This record gives sequence, structure tokens and C-alpha cells, in this order.
Amino acid sequence: MENDIKKIEVITDSVLQRRLIQAVDATGVSGYTIIKDVAGKGLKGAKDGHGISGGFKNFYLMVICDEIETKKVVEAVRPIISKYGGICLVSDAHWVIHN
Repeated sequence: MENDIKKIEVITDSVLQRRLIQAVDATGVSGYTIIKDVAGKGLKGAKDGHGISGGFKNFYLMVICDEIETKKVVEAVRPIISKYGGICLVSDAHWVIHN
């Protein structure tokens, strides 16, 4: 059995983690997953995690929710990544019920 859901993925600077989590928590979604020290290359160049201040580190946030919650999360995240940079992806997903 599967449930149709949305998967929201956000990658942005690690210094924004607290602000982003506060914004997501304010929407009332039940949870999320964070992966710290994500490396990659984007418009700002390579982010490899090197540097004394941690300013060259990214983090990955994944939220699984329904379509109504998705709109709330995206609108909460949009001003942060618009101002500071990052990406937000939304895709269809299927939650596999394992009970």
C-alpha cells in the first residue's frame, strides 16, 4: 500500500540551518530530515566544507508532507533562499506503508 505525498528538498548554507528549521517548524509539519556538511557545486561555485568558519558548508533538509503542507513549507522557505541563496525542490513521492 502506498500514499501519494510530496517531497521537499532544500540545500542552503549551514549558517541558515536554525532560521530555516524555525520557519519549517512554524508551518506545523510533523518532521524533517537534515544531512549536514553537504558538498557540491552550484551558482556560487564549489562548496566542499573546507574553511575555518564553516562558511563553506551546506546542509540538506528533506520534508515529506501532503500537498497543503507543501504550500506552507515552500512559502516559509522561499524568502530565506531568495535572500541568502540555495535551492528548493518539490517532487511527487509515494510513501510505502510497511505495517
